[in-house]
Amino acid sequence: MRYLFGGTTDTAAETATGARLPNAVGTVWASGATDAVQLTDLIDINGNPMSLITADKTGMLPAFYGPDGYRYLWVDFGAGKYMLVPTDTVTRLDEHLQGIDPHGDRSYANSVFDRALPKAGGTVQAPEKRDWLTIRVPGDGTGGPGDGVGTAYQLTDGTTAFTRLYNNGALHVDTMGAPTSLSLGSTATGNFITAHNGRSTPATAGSVFTVTSDGSVIAAGTVTGKNLGTARLFSGPTPPTNPQVGDVWVKFG
Repeated sequence: MRYLFGGTTDTAAETATGARLPNAVGTVWASGATDAVQLTDLIDINGNPMSLITADKTGMLPAFYGPDGYRYLWVDFGAGKYMLVPTDTVTRLDEHLQGIDPHGDRSYANSVFDRALPKAGGTVQAPEKRDWLTIRVPGDGTGGPGDGVGTAYQLTDGTTAFTRLYNNGALHVDTMGAPTSLSLGSTATGNFITAHNGRSTPATAGSVFTVTSDGSVIAAGTVTGKNLGTARLFSGPTPPTNPQVGDVWVKFG
């Protein structure tokens, strides 16, 4: 980027005493040091290349572009080097402020927001083979339970909490308004519901209650109900040990 220099009332070719030097020819340098590098890659305001700068008939420096990347220049008309600063700083600042994304921060923010959970109406792309969302709840640091009071997730109308997931893992399903049945569906065969006496696992091993996808209900303990009483059902070639009143034995084999 080339910066614009000269062309203002404070840029003139002068002697050491401040006298103007009309039509004077000066050199341009990279710094004010004695061993500074002279710069000759200059361009006038009309786009023509030049290697030196020439003051006008009043001793003022015409506007010109310095070499690419140089924000400061030093000029010498015989009385020593003095520094010039760009005269298009305000213009460049205005263009910068009016730019759509001058720092690239909007593009970065958009890329971050695209990976964030949308507030409404958005779609979240769940990463393959990774946890999509993890909620950390209070515990003892070794996987212990939360306090069971606060919720990690809840649905509410602003007054009443309905379905909520407590921070100790308990899930309470309450509908808002008219009751709606709880429906579970899956395209895969296997278990719809598996209850474990302890931490749950994907397998049926250790389950105390299971509902399979074919409609079977398997209970490890006694199934009781108002219309069942205390009856027990047995089947096989031999009668049950210690039969009780109401037991049913279906003999086969």
